[in-house]
Amino acid sequence: MIGNFLAYLAIVWFSLPFKILPYRACLAYGKCIAAALSPLGGKWKRIAADNIRHAFPEKDEAWVQDLVKKNWRHLGLLLADSFYGPRMTKEFYETHCVYDPGSREAEEAAFARGTGVICNCGHLGTWELLVQYTGRVLNGGGIYKKFSNPWVDGWYKKMRESSGIDLFEVAESQQAIRYLRKGGRVGFVSDQNAGGSGIFVDFMNRPAATFRGPALMAGISGSGMLFYSAVHGDDGKVHLRIQDLGMIDLKKFKDREEGLRHYTEIWVQALEKDIRAFPEQYFWVHRRWKTRPPESVATAS
Repeated sequence: MIGNFLAYLAIVWFSLPFKILPYRACLAYGKCIAAALSPLGGKWKRIAADNIRHAFPEKDEAWVQDLVKKNWRHLGLLLADSFYGPRMTKEFYETHCVYDPGSREAEEAAFARGTGVICNCGHLGTWELLVQYTGRVLNGGGIYKKFSNPWVDGWYKKMRESSGIDLFEVAESQQAIRYLRKGGRVGFVSDQNAGGSGIFVDFMNRPAATFRGPALMAGISGSGMLFYSAVHGDDGKVHLRIQDLGMIDLKKFKDREEGLRHYTEIWVQALEKDIRAFPEQYFWVHRRWKTRPPESVATAS
């Protein structure tokens, strides 16, 4: 417990400059922190390199190592956006963000249907900016998974809720479904490893255990799905990339599992397309492919 509390105090201390510095200075500060921590990142860099090799088998080792370096620098931007989050007002989005061509139209078309909308995204670019966007711009809700550290969890949840977002813990799925049925918008960051309960779909050249939640919740509530990415561009702006994946209708399939796989594959393919466009901004350090399909485990043994 003492360790958890000390970790919480360290995070709060590191976050203080993000409460007062201008946004551009915060991005620079985040990159400085990433650079300072780089010598300690050997384990995570090895994980990233291994994931990148599988995702891009056609690339040589020099390309892989260069991407690892770029990816580590990007983690500094992600850190800055995460801590700066409570200051991301609507004016912030107007100043620092731009919609890629067709994105605003896709969002408006989905909302015009008058149904609930799952606003799905992955660990690409700056997803914490999208959490704030869901609350401040979309006036929506989001699925929330608790941190194991209770002090960090309380602090981080409060930081997210500062946007006005309605957070639903993973175990509160029925509340989120009722929210969607009333026309609400619910955000997911859904590309974590789903373990043995997930659906295995192809993702970046390997089967990945993927959560059923987005497609299942949309299908039960009669909702549509948008796919979001927020990536830092060379022009100094954060680019919002939005795709309308349409309505999720599980009744079109002979069984629910087939329908869930179909729609899960659609949003996973949308994420993969964006990752291939911005590979340095994916969260390669997480063990996305840790759980293997049963048949591959049996073969290995």
